[in-house]
Amino acid sequence: MSTLYKSTGFNLTTNTLTTIYTCPAETETIMKSIQTVNYGGSNVDLEVFVNKSGTDYDIAHHTIGSKDSLNVIDSTIVLEQGDILKMNAQTANAISGLVSYLEVRSDTKNPI
Repeated sequence: MSTLYKSTGFNLTTNTLTTIYTCPAETETIMKSIQTVNYGGSNVDLEVFVNKSGTDYDIAHHTIGSKDSLNVIDSTIVLEQGDILKMNAQTANAISGLVSYLEVRSDTKNPI
């Protein structure tokens, strides 16, 4: 088994549901933070979803003020193989950020 600390940046350039991260095969991912900033000129509503087995689960809703930043999850989130983290901003080109996480990967001798 191996562990990798990683981060992924994102910029929500549309106001449609956008895939931010997909948990790889033979991996469990511990999401530590989803740090966001509203670099636009007005308040923006932001929704966060986790897709498990084809179903989107709404896990967070926030209104982020202009020029404000926010960690949009209240605690850690565990994603399993194939789970997808998605986000949707009411306004395009206003929200960007960084997802920080730990991937725990199995191998053939030490499966998760």
